[in-house]
Amino acid sequence: MQDKKLYRACFYAFFYGGIVMITIGAALPDIRASYNLTDTMSGALLSCYSLGNLASGIIIGFASLYLGHKPAILIFSGLLCLGLAMLAFTSLPVMLFTACALTGLGRGSIITFSQRTVNIFTNGDPKTTGLLHATFAVGAILSPLIFSFMRLISWRAGIILVMLLGFVAVFMFMSVKDYSCLEVHDSDSNSESESHTEKSFAFLHDKGFVIIACLMFLYLCSEFAVSGWLVTYMHHKNMTLGYAHSMASLLWFVMLAGRLICARLVKYISQRKILPVLALCSALSFAFMLISHGEVPVALSVACVGFFMSGISPMIYASSAPYTNKFPLAMGILFTIGCMGGTIMPLITGVIAEFYGFDGGMSAILATFALLIVFAVINIRRTNA
Repeated sequence: MQDKKLYRACFYAFFYGGIVMITIGAALPDIRASYNLTDTMSGALLSCYSLGNLASGIIIGFASLYLGHKPAILIFSGLLCLGLAMLAFTSLPVMLFTACALTGLGRGSIITFSQRTVNIFTNGDPKTTGLLHATFAVGAILSPLIFSFMRLISWRAGIILVMLLGFVAVFMFMSVKDYSCLEVHDSDSNSESESHTEKSFAFLHDKGFVIIACLMFLYLCSEFAVSGWLVTYMHHKNMTLGYAHSMASLLWFVMLAGRLICARLVKYISQRKILPVLALCSALSFAFMLISHGEVPVALSVACVGFFMSGISPMIYASSAPYTNKFPLAMGILFTIGCMGGTIMPLITGVIAEFYGFDGGMSAILATFALLIVFAVINIRRTNA
């Protein structure tokens, strides 16, 4: 029964993680206007959020090992709520950066913890991983709609509502009394030397893990930059904020459908073979979005970007199961490496936009898609070697 409660808590955490991620991007135009932020400062704000995500991977891994799983997840889910509270109530622009960093730290921690827990329960089953990421997409779909509705009161009211939803995650993790399924796995070995190895960084020497980490880095470069700047970019293209928010919902609605479809496809086609196709189609769709004008072509291109990007992340996570199930720190390291991309790319986009306009800044994201294609092909060649 406790395993089921923990399982449900992890799925809710992914759902809530989707809400938080898109809320930051949806609120960015209002935050920019309220505090008179430049493009570079706006990009730095997104990068502070990503820096929190980056740090979370390693921190939650060590905290789980030395504090215990339950205290660790409760502390960091609480920090997520604190970060959102600061974002809503602070009157000092400088505190926005701290608030975004804490929000990213908490959000990244619950995602890392939940992904590893579900990997352990299912032994990295691609279908279950796809469903887990589908719940993230559901949260991402609902987030702009919720925020747009609450924005009728104020943008701060939207942040406060998201903070309250975070307390639900805290309560769900608190209600689980038994986390022994994870402790047993961490210490499940035939000798003291094997136990030591499982708590080491030996997986970093494995070429397979390095390739998976590169894929995660490049994917999160693309995802964080696209989702973080999408609303602002659409507004820049003279779309209304209401339309821009609807595009964010459309992106994740199609990602939800795509992840459900990919969860079925992996039964018939190797996920390693699907990845290069998804990466190539994502790049082409994003390029089409950049050159599109008018509401219908833009909506079509956004839908295509969401559909083809949808299966990439679940497949990367599922491929990491041989490492993350054996090494407690592997999931945190993988997430941290990925979040380095999520930290760097939004800032690069903002800096380039400052000097060359939004079209130039968004065009830089194409480079990450191109490299994603390259490493997806390398992954196939390594597998076939």
